[in-house]
Amino acid sequence: MFHASHPAARAVSSTDGSSPCSSNETLVQLLAAAITTFDSDPDTAKACVRRAAELLIVRKNQEGHRGNESLALRGGLAPWQVKRVATYIDSHIDSQFRVADLACIVRLSTSHFCRVFRQSFGETPFAYITRQRIRRAQVIMRSSVDSLSQIALDCGMYDHAHLTRVFRKIVGINPSAWRRQFTTLGASGDGEKRP
Repeated sequence: MFHASHPAARAVSSTDGSSPCSSNETLVQLLAAAITTFDSDPDTAKACVRRAAELLIVRKNQEGHRGNESLALRGGLAPWQVKRVATYIDSHIDSQFRVADLACIVRLSTSHFCRVFRQSFGETPFAYITRQRIRRAQVIMRSSVDSLSQIALDCGMYDHAHLTRVFRKIVGINPSAWRRQFTTLGASGDGEKRP
């Protein structure tokens, strides 16, 4: 995708996100490379913008989990409850969930659980689970050649059509197009796939 000496190549290769400062520097490098290559190399510019967007999503997710502790002080779930629910959902993402089951895991009534879940996660349990399913689908699409029908089942969706409808609503494009973008974006001259 980029020559090794290209600023975008340095920015993409240094995206470990270990600290907010290095993440900010990486975002600046990626966006500067996108601006520089916008007219001469639109594919490189797109790749830089996509990578910057991925970093921002990761940061938002990390900050969201850190923010959960302060939300617990204002009536949200306790940190141990946030962790327990998130871990349970993540490890059972291919299953169907009932809110009552999730409430039971953290020893709360269903109505109270729904209220404090929304305070802690910023969305309803259903919306959170749906978003996590789409994130899992994205991970599987980038790391395997499984069919979208199989990926849908692995993520707790009913079928390919259900996955496509929900994916388009959350991500903005259909899963096939998204997968092509990241397969093309990740391909390098040496045959390896890059994130």
